[in-house]
Amino acid sequence: MKNINLFRGLSLLVDKLPLTPGIYLMRDARGEILYIGKAKSLRKRVRSYFKVPAPIPKITILMSKVRSIDHIDTPTEVDALLLEAHLIRKHQPRYNQDLKDDKSFPLLKITREKFPRICVTRQRNDKRAIYYGPYTDAKLLHQAVNLMSDLFPIRKCQLLPKVACLYHHIGQCLAPCIRPEVKPEYDRLINEVKRFLGGGKKSFAQYLNDRMKRASRELRFEDAQFFKEQIDALSKLRKKRFFFKNPGQGISLSATIELRQRLELDRIPERIVCFDVSNVQGDQAVASKVSFYWELPDKFGYRRYKIQGVSGINDYAMIAEALTRMLRGIKEGREDFMPDLIMIDGGRGHLNTAARVLAREGMSTVDLISIAKQFEWIHSPKFRAPLVLASDSPALYLLKKIRDEAHRFAITYHRKLKSKALQRSALDDIPGIGEKRKRVLLGHFNSIDEIRCASIEKLRSIPGIDPKTAKNVAEFFKTSAKR
Repeated sequence: MKNINLFRGLSLLVDKLPLTPGIYLMRDARGEILYIGKAKSLRKRVRSYFKVPAPIPKITILMSKVRSIDHIDTPTEVDALLLEAHLIRKHQPRYNQDLKDDKSFPLLKITREKFPRICVTRQRNDKRAIYYGPYTDAKLLHQAVNLMSDLFPIRKCQLLPKVACLYHHIGQCLAPCIRPEVKPEYDRLINEVKRFLGGGKKSFAQYLNDRMKRASRELRFEDAQFFKEQIDALSKLRKKRFFFKNPGQGISLSATIELRQRLELDRIPERIVCFDVSNVQGDQAVASKVSFYWELPDKFGYRRYKIQGVSGINDYAMIAEALTRMLRGIKEGREDFMPDLIMIDGGRGHLNTAARVLAREGMSTVDLISIAKQFEWIHSPKFRAPLVLASDSPALYLLKKIRDEAHRFAITYHRKLKSKALQRSALDDIPGIGEKRKRVLLGHFNSIDEIRCASIEKLRSIPGIDPKTAKNVAEFFKTSAKR
C-alpha cells in the first residue's frame, strides 16, 4: 500500500512539470540518480512512465525504486540532447547502462586533423579523434552539429578543396583550404566547441552569454564582442528556423551562386523581394511583395499594398506606388531590411519604372531585375538585351518560384478585397438580389462594370439567375445610366 501511495504521489507531481523541453533525473530514496532522460515536453514524457501496465519490464523495475524526480529546463530539444549526454557521462546512472554500452548510438566526433571537422559517427575507430556521447537521438544530434557549424565558421568539407567553397562565400567557413594563416583563429573556434561540449551548460545561449560576461570582466573586449556576435547569430538562426519549418522545400544554393554570376552582382543575393500587381479593369487594385531569404520564403517579409494613388488600369504606376512605399518604409524604420535584389513581375517597361523610383529615392545602387511571363526573359538595367537562362537553370527555377509566389499572394489579397465588396455594392439596390445571387454575379463577372454592360441574355445564362432577376439587373443599370 505504501508503494502504491508513493506511486500516486509522484504521479500527481508530474502534472506540475512544464510542457517545455528539458532533462529529467529520477532518484532513489538515498538521492542517487537512477536514470537521466531528455524530453521535448517534460510533462508528457515523464507521465508516460506511469502507464499501467508498463510497456517494458525495465520501466516497472525502475519506477519501483524512484522516490523523486528532478528536472532542468532547456530552451530547445537540441540543448536537452547535449545536456543529457553530459550528465550521463558525469553521473553514470545505473539504468542508463544500456545507453553507455550500446555501440550503435551516435557519437559526436571532432577529427584530429590540422583543421578539424565536427561530424556524427557510430564507431570509435580513430584513436586520435575526440568523441562525445553517445547520444539518444541521431536526428537531433545532426541538428546540433549543423547549429555549431552555423555559429562557428569551421570547415565542412571532408577533403580540403583547392578553391574556397560556398560556405566561405556565405561566411560559414574561414576557408583554411586557401588561407592556412587562419590556423590560430581556427584552433580558437575548435576550442570553444570543446569547452561547450565538455562544460555541461544548459544551452548554447547560456554558454555564449557566460563566456561573453567573463571576457568583459577580464577586459578582453575583442573576445566579448566575438561572443556577442555568436549570440546574435544564434538568435537569427532560431528565428530563421522558425520561419522556414521545412528546409527540404528549398533549392540548392547553386541558384543564388548562378544569379550572382549571370547578373554580375557584387555579392550573393541572400534576400530577394518580388513585386506583383493584381487588378481587373482597375477594380480593387492591389500590389504584393514577397521576400525570400537564402532561397526560402520569409513570411515576415511579405507585404500587401492596397493601391491608393492610381485610378484605372496602370500597372506601371501601381508598381511605382508599392515600391515607393517599401523604400520609404525602410528609410523611416518601418521595414527591417534592404533587399539584396528587387524583382518586378513584368517586362522592360516595368523595370524602367522601378529604376526611376529607386533613383528618385536615392537607392539606385540596389540591384534590380524584372522577369517577363511570356518567354521568362530577365531584364536588367545592366544589359541592353534580355538575359535568357536555360529551362533547367537553378537560377531560373528560383526566380519563377519567387515570381509565382508574388502572383499568388497578390491574387489572394485581391480576392479578399473583392469578397469584402460583397457586403456593400450597387447590387444591393436591385430588387431580388440578395447575398447568394450577389456572390453568383460577382463570381461570374470580374467587376460591377462588366455586370452593367451585360445583356439580359447573358445574365439569364448564368446558373442561379432566373429571367426575372436578369431583367431587374439590366433595367436597374439602364435606369441608373440615364440619371
